[in-house]
Amino acid sequence: MKHRKIVLILGLLLTIVMASACGQTTPTPAPTTAAPATTVAPPATTEAPASGPVVLELVGPNGSQSFTLEQLKALPATEGYAGIKSSTGKITPPAKFTGVSLEALLGLIGGLQEGQGANIVAEDGYAMTMSYAQALKGDFVAYDPATGDETKPEGPLTVILAYAMDGQPLPQKSDGTLRIVVVSPQNDQVVDGHWSVKWVNKIEIKSLAEDWKLHLEGALVDDTDRGSFESCAAPGCHGATWTDDKAQEWSGVPLWVIVGRMDDEVKHDTGAFNLALADQGYLVELVARDGYTVTLESGRIKKNNNIILAYLVNGNPLDEKYFPLRLVGADLQKNEMAGQIAAVKLHFGEQAAATETPQPTEAAATPAVPAGNAALTINGLVNVTLGLSQEALKGMEVVKITAEHPKKGQQEYEGVRLNALLDMAQVKPEAKTLVMTSSDGYVSEVALADVRACADCLLAFDDDGKLNAVMPGMQSNFWSKDVVVLELK
Repeated sequence: MKHRKIVLILGLLLTIVMASACGQTTPTPAPTTAAPATTVAPPATTEAPASGPVVLELVGPNGSQSFTLEQLKALPATEGYAGIKSSTGKITPPAKFTGVSLEALLGLIGGLQEGQGANIVAEDGYAMTMSYAQALKGDFVAYDPATGDETKPEGPLTVILAYAMDGQPLPQKSDGTLRIVVVSPQNDQVVDGHWSVKWVNKIEIKSLAEDWKLHLEGALVDDTDRGSFESCAAPGCHGATWTDDKAQEWSGVPLWVIVGRMDDEVKHDTGAFNLALADQGYLVELVARDGYTVTLESGRIKKNNNIILAYLVNGNPLDEKYFPLRLVGADLQKNEMAGQIAAVKLHFGEQAAATETPQPTEAAATPAVPAGNAALTINGLVNVTLGLSQEALKGMEVVKITAEHPKKGQQEYEGVRLNALLDMAQVKPEAKTLVMTSSDGYVSEVALADVRACADCLLAFDDDGKLNAVMPGMQSNFWSKDVVVLELK
């Protein structure tokens, strides 16, 4: 009987334990990959002790706030994957970062409004301004981490002030305590390295008088936005200054650095400015918003830090007389120091001869359009004007060659010989020049005799169906991309 009571008591205890266990929630294992740009719940209280050094100062129109690292960690955290593409094209693969979203931080000092920017300052004085669209909407150019080509990430881009990478504090020597990164929901993107500011200790809201872009037109056609220009002009990057006879200090970027972004296909490397091409000679035309132009020979700007495109005077944006950029410097005449610069254009060969007496021109190129639905039009001094579709071109004799690209080295190409196309159009005897026009308006002129002597000059097919000029033995500015018109002059 006594034994039976013991069994009953043990059974009752077991039932109570099991019932208690059923009332508890089984913890859910943490996912192996946190969703980037995902806000993580803050601790039970966001009040963190103010002990420890101040690591961040937020400055807005209504005052400022200071934060220790522990206070930042007490705010809702955002996690995501970020990597960078350096100015030389080197890719740093995405890693997982944890921090506070820039939008949340700006909200603590009143929030960012349209027409304002977030100025991010590092301990060494380096500063980068992000626009409203960048800071709050993630409006950045993203690149594929594997290829470096532009891409569209699967998820949105979010700017965060990171304090941890892969679950550990940031490496102090290289990144400091805090770092700005641009994260996305998957490890499928990187952005330009200048947007990833290290050693951040201050973020301030400032007014942007006006956003702007500088149109570049040479061997490449591109636009440089205000943020990229300011990054390039930062101390320790390519920043340069000049003091005029009124003791005003003008700050900006040497003109030769800007030209190096478009004189050939190399935009960022240490050899971006093509010295050999500058020695051959071309003209640099600077175009103001009102159409006024200043033209300089390449020899004058070659590695010359005394000719500057300035965006600040005495630390302030230029006034409406000169905004957004003014050409200044010790090696310029006063009548060459034009303001309101909106475009920089390079003129090679016969283009340069035609530009020796500059005339006001529009700041942007007019895109070329082939006739009808043709992929390629051939006109000018020909007996037969042609409009050829992709199918017609591929129906001609297609050849495969290996050619030495001036910058990329040995490459394989497949396309139609230029001379076969010219023969089909029946070029007139008086023609001396072949003008190749790309879809974006870029124009390259080459002596017809040089083309006729080049058996392997092609219009090559690329994967996107575009026609690219392959010009063995010629400089890179003749290797035009996306050619749509061949004109004989």
